[in-house]
Amino acid sequence: MPVSSFAIQLRPNDNVAVAARLLPEGSDISVNGSTVKILKPVGMGHKVAIREIPAHAPIFKYGQVIGFASRNIQAGELVHVHNVRADEFERDYAFCRECPPAPAPAEPRFFQGYDRGDGRYGTRNYIAIISTVNCSASTSKYIADKIRERGTLKDFPNVDGIVPIVHKQGCAMQYDGPDHKQLDRTLAGFAKHPNVAAYILVGLGCETGQAMHLIEQQGLVQLHGARKSPTVLSIQECGGIGKTVEAGVRAIAELLPRVNDIARTRLPASHIVLGTNCGGSDGNSGVTANPALGVASDMLVAQGGTSILAETPEIYGAEHLLTRRAIRREVGEKLVERIKWWEWYTKVFGAEINN
Repeated sequence: MPVSSFAIQLRPNDNVAVAARLLPEGSDISVNGSTVKILKPVGMGHKVAIREIPAHAPIFKYGQVIGFASRNIQAGELVHVHNVRADEFERDYAFCRECPPAPAPAEPRFFQGYDRGDGRYGTRNYIAIISTVNCSASTSKYIADKIRERGTLKDFPNVDGIVPIVHKQGCAMQYDGPDHKQLDRTLAGFAKHPNVAAYILVGLGCETGQAMHLIEQQGLVQLHGARKSPTVLSIQECGGIGKTVEAGVRAIAELLPRVNDIARTRLPASHIVLGTNCGGSDGNSGVTANPALGVASDMLVAQGGTSILAETPEIYGAEHLLTRRAIRREVGEKLVERIKWWEWYTKVFGAEINN
């Protein structure tokens, strides 16, 4: 069969390549000047050994150890969970040893965004319906549905949407305990998000996660600057779901004119905070979306903006690569401390962070 180049060796010392398309059994691939025959079909995005890998030897991808051979692996063989294991090995944190230079100052860039007046800057102008407990999740959605059905937003072009924030918690937990506090912090994060201009809180009434506790503990206010407490709706106090939905529609109607008055203004890109998150990853992400986000983050940081890796557990096993790039040793040590905490936390529940 003709030799193809549909396999990518990501780093010179990698002993595996990534299939850029389905590699049929018996086909030949050319990698770094060498020809390798495919022993069994290798799917797109999967790894193929480009040279023999002895049992117990490390497997390199992106120039880094991603696992160890559980048996001898032949050149041209699929490298996957059936012949790879995740052994423990010593990681050299090498704090700050490979800290990259600061991005070169770039010509200032701007965006049309929302200045919330308190140091937060948004790219959207939403009104949120925040459910304090799972029991009010459907009701929160019904309120948003009712507003959409009535076409209310057509008269408010500066409002980007009504967003229900729902979850499966809020009750059957220790009052003011760890789970309660964590939920409060999470819901407050939505309420204080720069893309949320205003919000209402909707609960059942008898849940552990009471709205007033959330407001008091997290210092929640409505329409920052007004210093007014947000509207709180209780299904039990309103007299049922239907009446709560109508009360929610009325509460949103009162907020709409004020939110609509908030106009976009020209803001420097330094105000942008980009949160990156894992979602829909596959074998191609490491050579497509992830590097693209990295380049975009570099461009944003050069403007004085901020890029955040929002899911700390997602870098488990690769934290030593980030500590090398830490700007200060204490920054790298703080990351290691977070990883150690996650190891402890998962063990408490009989799980493990290494999946």
